Order: sequence, then structure tokens, then C-alpha cells
Amino acid sequence: MQALSTTLLALLIAMGVSAATTLPAQDIPLLSRIFGNASYSNSSSASKSKRVEINLTTQRLKAYQGRRLVMQTKISSGKNRATPTGSFHAGPYKNEEHYSSLYDNAPMPWSIQVTGHIFIHGYNVVPEFPASHGCIRVPISGRNPAKRLFEWLDVGTPVQIAY
Repeated sequence: MQALSTTLLALLIAMGVSAATTLPAQDIPLLSRIFGNASYSNSSSASKSKRVEINLTTQRLKAYQGRRLVMQTKISSGKNRATPTGSFHAGPYKNEEHYSSLYDNAPMPWSIQVTGHIFIHGYNVVPEFPASHGCIRVPISGRNPAKRLFEWLDVGTPVQIAY
């Protein structure tokens, strides 16, 4: 067993895994074969953290848990660059059934506030080009990525919006 521990330590050092890293065993092929789906952790949960990245050029939203992509979907952002760019945090407002206070009480299911009156929310028709007043529209059709994102995302999760 001592030889196995020494070999694993040498392998981890060679792979550049530091003391501040937490990785699922399946992300390291040899560990996956030895330990299956177990995880090892050594002082940091930083790689387990959630984040959302929204690319306004490609009209795509990607959600990550640590380094693992957990979902991606097409979006439709604001026309005429109406969607603000920058680093935000989800919330504090998060509601399954929200109605717009600005646009004729329009339904905004699976709403997550990004900043001010800008929300990520579900929408029936989501073209892959900017079409909203500034919000980030996510499809509610098919596998309902809007609902999946809403259920996965925590208030306080970092949201990065960029071109």
C-alpha cells in the first residue's frame, strides 16, 4: 500500500495537482480506475463552485460547477446592446413565476435577477440573436433549460456577461 500511495503522490505532482485542488476522481484517469467515482479533497472547495458565463457574441449560456460544464443553452439577449456586460451575482430576486413590472406584466418564468431590471428567465421563442429588452431569454421548450438552470443556480452564484 505504501508503494501505491507514493506512486499516486508522484503522479499527482507530475500532473500539477496542488494542495489547493479538489477534483473528482473521474477527472484523473488513473484515479478513476483505482477509486471509481470517489473524490479526493485537500483543503479547498474552490473547484466545486458554481458559475455562469454568458457570451453575447455567440448567444450562449454555459453553467459550470468547478471546471465541469454542467449545462449550456442558446439564449437571446437584449437588442442594440441592451444587456449589460460585467461581473454580477445571481439574485437576490429568484422566482418561478415572475411578471415584468416594465413590459405589460409579461410572464418571465424561472426568473433569476442579474442586476436591476435585468433577469435570466424562460421564454417560449428564443432565437439565437438579440431580441429582448435587455434580459437573457432561455428556452422553456424541449428539456426546459430555463427550469434546469433555475433549479441548479443558487442566489449569489457569479454570472459573467461578455462579448
